[in-house]
Amino acid sequence: MTRPPARAWIEGALLAVVLFLLYSLGASRTIYVGDSGELVAAVHTLGIPHPTGYPLYVLLGKLWTLAVPVGSIAFRMSLFAAACAAAAGGGLYLLGRRLELDAAPAFFAALSLGLSPSFWGEANVQRVYSLNALFLVAATAAAVEWHRRRRPSHLVLTCFLAALGATNHTFMAFFGIAFAVWAMATDRSLLRRPHLLAAAAGATLAGLLPYLYLPLRSRADPALDWGNPETLSGFLDVVLRRGFWRRAWLESPADLLPIGADYLSGLGRELLWVGALLAVAGALHARRRRWPIGLLGLVMAANLGTMAVHGSRSDLFVWHRYYIPSYVMAALLAGLGCQALWERLPRRLRWAPLLLPAVLLVFGYPRFDRSRYRIAEDFSRTLLASLPPGAHLIASDDNILFVLLYLQLVEGLRPDVDLILQGVGGPGPPPLRFDPDTDPLYLTHHPNWTLPSLEVVPVGLVFRAVRAGGALPAPAPLESELDGEHDPRVPKDHLTRNLIGDFHYMLGITEETRDWPRAAAELELASAVASDNDVLHYNLGLIYRRNGLHDRALAAFERAAAINPRHLPSDHRVRAADRVAEQRSELERLRPLERAIAETIDAAAAAASAAPASAVASTPERHRRLAAALEAHGEPLAARGHLLRAQEIASGRAAHRTPSGGRPGQ
Repeated sequence: MTRPPARAWIEGALLAVVLFLLYSLGASRTIYVGDSGELVAAVHTLGIPHPTGYPLYVLLGKLWTLAVPVGSIAFRMSLFAAACAAAAGGGLYLLGRRLELDAAPAFFAALSLGLSPSFWGEANVQRVYSLNALFLVAATAAAVEWHRRRRPSHLVLTCFLAALGATNHTFMAFFGIAFAVWAMATDRSLLRRPHLLAAAAGATLAGLLPYLYLPLRSRADPALDWGNPETLSGFLDVVLRRGFWRRAWLESPADLLPIGADYLSGLGRELLWVGALLAVAGALHARRRRWPIGLLGLVMAANLGTMAVHGSRSDLFVWHRYYIPSYVMAALLAGLGCQALWERLPRRLRWAPLLLPAVLLVFGYPRFDRSRYRIAEDFSRTLLASLPPGAHLIASDDNILFVLLYLQLVEGLRPDVDLILQGVGGPGPPPLRFDPDTDPLYLTHHPNWTLPSLEVVPVGLVFRAVRAGGALPAPAPLESELDGEHDPRVPKDHLTRNLIGDFHYMLGITEETRDWPRAAAELELASAVASDNDVLHYNLGLIYRRNGLHDRALAAFERAAAINPRHLPSDHRVRAADRVAEQRSELERLRPLERAIAETIDAAAAAASAAPASAVASTPERHRRLAAALEAHGEPLAARGHLLRAQEIASGRAAHRTPSGGRPGQ
């Protein structure tokens, strides 16, 4: 390994500039879904976001927003992510040159990372993963320098960068552990050098100093103060994510097989499989060239291992951004494999491997151009606009709560609304004392209260708590779609589709008792747009079941169980598979009775009209007669289902699709 030529630094800088321009062109101008709203609110107010508190991201982000006064705070933080991602790409190019890659293979490695779906997907929105990738590349480069020269300063620097990076994202702590194991294995004399080990430990502690921000800032009671980490116990709760471990999908060693299989398939998708094969070739080639393959392998193993024991179903199988550290290492290995191929190619074909990143660019830009994205902000602005002055709003769910935090704490929207943060600082809702007649209390999610004196009524995009038996409040008039919902130029990832599904779900249940045909159409649209949302499908099943539409309920429960055979993420006691069994039993019980009644009705109708039974099989009148007969047989719920079908047919809004995708416990 030799020092890269001087022009390599220029090439790396130019590559970083090009990547920054690419990411910036598609950067989200408004707040994005998921964690983004809370993180940007924490940056703007110098608050404390959800565990692990991300103090380095908050502090650097605050400096960035002050130094780059361009557009909204949300847009500035999108540019911050773009700058970090671009610097990571340029740094990976330089690392490749440090490992004696020629320019084309080094470009191949950097572009394979920079244009890979998960990495690009985080490079222009307001989240922490780009900064984490930058620290990973920097720490790996320092580790490679130590491997090459064995200078103590490089080992100490690696420990410092790993610890400092851990104050942005916990994975860098596991990188530090992987590096320590690898360093001890490759140089056992380290154990006989206590002064060097003490210096490394001191550098690690120095890197962790930003964590002091959490208790110090918490004492000032910022507007956003997750977990209130002023005590040692509260501090450890935030830093160690104690409240999140119970969400782990892993239940037995057998679960490691699907987790590992998904991890490997993810590597193939990120690098278009050809790149993954080159990464394997690079691993084999690295052993002959004495490159630090052991470190790269340990980092990937640490990434997979920590996710396996900690990740939820969505973390593991949907949100592959958590595997970006592995994709960094895999892209570097692919560059090593590309080098081995490059050395064997004719000179005129040596730049041909760059066609693979070109494919990623062509197909990736439409997927990650968030410049027109308005969906998350439009949802929450619409929600806030529907509330009366002085309303109290209990909010939860990252997709909704965090955008509301951003709009109120950063944009200053609706300061009159009392935003009550459920889940921030402790489990469960805060204790409440209110008069439902004079204190308008709204909720973003149904609380599943069992209070005889209160009803929780959907009124648009929120629920309202009202006195039981009183007049039901009228919902605020709302638009029928979100800004950009049907625009093919606006990419819609998993969380965005869930938010759109939630929008139509709420419109549907708001109209459930007012206009069933419209409600059915909205619920069907929610199902179609959020087709991989297990909780939404489960709730659709509950809605259809309580309205006597047992076949639709079964289809919705089956879809929820197919997506997630485990317990729902919101409740460890609830499994969609249990509802499937119940619904099948109910259908089997009702089927003989309905068949007998239907045969009698159809025969009578056919005789009276001299038409075949098939001609009268699906008319509103037939369903009304079925409903009357079922009511007479003591089956009011099944009767209601047929009355609703009659309304659908009469309005021309009969459901045509099987439900496929909310909120638990409606």
